[in-house]
Amino acid sequence: MIHNTYTGRTGLVFGANSFFGRTMSEYLSRNTVDLGLIDLDYRRDDALAHAVRKSNRQVLYRTVPPGDEGAFTKAVENMSAQLGGIDYLICSCYLEDMRDVIDQGDLSIATWDRMFDEWIRSYFLILKAAVPGMIRNKGGKIVFVNTTTGYTGEGEGEGGLAGEGSIHESACSSAITGMMTSIARDIIPQGISVNGIALGPDYEHDQDRILWAANLWLSGMGDYSCAQILRLY
Repeated sequence: MIHNTYTGRTGLVFGANSFFGRTMSEYLSRNTVDLGLIDLDYRRDDALAHAVRKSNRQVLYRTVPPGDEGAFTKAVENMSAQLGGIDYLICSCYLEDMRDVIDQGDLSIATWDRMFDEWIRSYFLILKAAVPGMIRNKGGKIVFVNTTTGYTGEGEGEGGLAGEGSIHESACSSAITGMMTSIARDIIPQGISVNGIALGPDYEHDQDRILWAANLWLSGMGDYSCAQILRLY
């Protein structure tokens, strides 16, 4: 269903202090969405929650230990109860921080495990915690944040390699696509839309297109789509 405003909606943003998470949190709060913000413990930044609260919307902020299923579940359940349900789930990631610490030639297991823990496992845990409530409410919209590095070319059949990215990031990106497609198959028939946005290498200078893409998935205009990823090259 297409709606013209976000009034009366609620949203949950995981990875709230990532660039995408901040962008979406500030945008949604300006558009009268009540928010639950979740970060990993060592990503905590109360400045975001303080800034978003200036919109006079309800804003809840929690942090969770990486990989702690019980903590993810408790945070989501508490937020859902206080917000009155979750209409939007934004799965974001701390891409800018990861790229700062990953050497293109670093193939260590520690680096590999860190990226999968912070990205793949966190997405899985936040979905596992939030989706059952959406199913009970028979509605909701999920947006996966991905990167273009998981694809083999710049668009469809253009033949060029995707933007720079480590093997770790490329593997995670491909995993996100598979996770999104799989969960979409199971929950779209239950009234929940599932789509994604793949950020290009210069995404921090592309805020307008990011918001346009997010609005497509959250507004209802793109509900005819099933597990589609808008690639912002």
